Amino acid sequence: MKKILLTILLLAGCSAHANETLDVSLNASKSELEAFEPVTITATVTQNGEPIQYDVEIEFELINPNGNTIGSVKPDYRGDGKYSIETSFDGTGTYKVVSHVSYGELHEMPEIEVKLK
Repeated sequence: MKKILLTILLLAGCSAHANETLDVSLNASKSELEAFEPVTITATVTQNGEPIQYDVEIEFELINPNGNTIGSVKPDYRGDGKYSIETSFDGTGTYKVVSHVSYGELHEMPEIEVKLK
């Protein structure tokens, strides 16, 4: 009986961690723009529906149309779980922004595309 109870307690502990989710939505103020036109990139970070503002490690990786990283930027916290940067791109083509978001043992990497005319 004690072994069964111990097994149930261990499984309950594991499932509590399995239910934790890190949700990151990544948005750009514009999806098509001209070269050097400013664009705001915002990541909204929540866990189980609640905004996260402390102990989040986050950076945005900027990738050119050739697939090469052109830099990484740490965003500013804007409140209500929102982290953002304002940037611009040169040239033409489709650029990617990949967010690297870590919170405790959870990690998410959503990405978006921005097209330059």
